[in-house]
Amino acid sequence: MSRGKRSPSLSLDAIVEEAVRIVAAEGISGLTMRAVAARLGVTPMAAYYYVADKEELMRLVSERVSNLSGTLELGPGEDWEEALRAHLHRAWKNSTQYPGLGSYLINQPDLAVNPDKMKSEIRFFEDIGFSPTQARLAWSFAMTYIHGRISVDAHLAHRPEAPRLSGLRARDYVDFGVDTVIAGLRAMLADDQEKGARRDGAVNRASRTRAATSKSR
Repeated sequence: MSRGKRSPSLSLDAIVEEAVRIVAAEGISGLTMRAVAARLGVTPMAAYYYVADKEELMRLVSERVSNLSGTLELGPGEDWEEALRAHLHRAWKNSTQYPGLGSYLINQPDLAVNPDKMKSEIRFFEDIGFSPTQARLAWSFAMTYIHGRISVDAHLAHRPEAPRLSGLRARDYVDFGVDTVIAGLRAMLADDQEKGARRDGAVNRASRTRAATSKSR
């Protein structure tokens, strides 16, 4: 779609903000460039001056909503498990307010997260002991779970006839899943630390053996 003419009363921020409101009210199925333009009182072509197409608009909406959950960071003296648990719960609670967004995100490369935010959140996993490669995988594992859960919740919301276990709420599934994600990451860290200790022990023993051999000569 070619860019329209710039409107002096319009801005990219206004377009994205209105798009976020539409998704909150109607879900992503209700988001179109025409709907955004109508709410802002401009022509669709005026909106196209700022946003190339609906796909770009969806990316901008996803980034805006993602930013509402904050960035996963490890504060001084903060327990990493509690920090991750709180962040995942915020992401779940926040995204459930935007119907269909979780299903969209889970099908996007890197969950459509802003590259700078993603780097910062991957650094969180490096700070707690994962290697750079493992940290990226750990980030993907945790975030894919929570957005997958959001997608499932959204799907079930439109299927009241779907079987559910009596007495269990959506939050119960989230709590169990988040605890399981954290338990898995904790076990991986412990295993890596144990392997590292064994490697260090082997290196130290080899060094002592070489030193003893050198003295005996």
